[in-house]
Amino acid sequence: MAKNSSRFIVPAKKFASGTAEHEKLSVIIPVAGMGHRMKSYGPKCLFPTSRNRTILERTIANVKKVFPYSEIIVIVGFEADKIIDTLPSSVRVVENQLYEQTNIVESLRLALNNSIHNNVLIIHGDLIFNVYTLYDITTGGSCAIVDTQERFGKNEIGVNIFEDKITNFSYGLANKWAQIIYLTGYELDSFRSLCSQRDKNKMYMFEILNMVIDNKGSIQAKEPKGMQILEVDSLKDLPSWGKSL
Repeated sequence: MAKNSSRFIVPAKKFASGTAEHEKLSVIIPVAGMGHRMKSYGPKCLFPTSRNRTILERTIANVKKVFPYSEIIVIVGFEADKIIDTLPSSVRVVENQLYEQTNIVESLRLALNNSIHNNVLIIHGDLIFNVYTLYDITTGGSCAIVDTQERFGKNEIGVNIFEDKITNFSYGLANKWAQIIYLTGYELDSFRSLCSQRDKNKMYMFEILNMVIDNKGSIQAKEPKGMQILEVDSLKDLPSWGKSL
C-alpha cells in the first residue's frame, strides 16, 4: 500500500507572487520627483488618460487586476497633497520630504523600509501600460521588463542582454529598460542593502541595479507578449496614447 500511496498526492500549485493570498507582493510606485520639463503642469502621474483616469489611477487599477493580493505603496514628494487626495484608502503612502535634494534611490529606501513582503515589484510612476505588460513577470526569479520594439525613446536607459539575462543597464543601448522590475530573493536583499546606504541617496535606480548585477545578482530580461507601454516624458506624448492604450 505504501508503494502506491504517492499516486494520490497532488503537487501543490505554484502561484506567482501577488496572485494568491499566501504569495503576497509589495508594489512600489515612485512619483516623488518634480519632472523638470513638466514642473509647471504639476505631477506627471496626475495627467488624465483614457476614461479620464490619471496615469497613477490607471497604474493602480492594472496592478489590482493582475496582482489582487498585493500591497501598493506610492512614494510622494513634489505636490504630495494633490497626489494623496486622488488615492484610494487601500494604497499606502510614503513621503520623501527630501525629494528636491535626493533621487529615486532615497524614495525606494523609504518604501522598502515600509514594505512587508519579500517580493517587490517597482513601477515608475510616469508609465501608461496595459495589463499584459504585467502578466507572468512574478512567476520566476528577479526580472526586468525590456523593450526591443522601439516603444521607448533612444535617449532612455538601455540594457545589454546575454542568454536572456541583463548584464548591464546603461544609456546608448538599442534595447531599452521599460522601467518596471521585479525583485525577489538574493537580488532584493542586495538591492535593499544598497538603497539603505545613505551615501547613495542621490544615485539613479539603474546604477543600483548594476551594483546588484556586479554582486552576482541575476536579473532576467522579459518582454511580455501583448505588452503596450508608453513613457510620458513631455506634453507632446499625451495625445498619442488615448486610443491605442
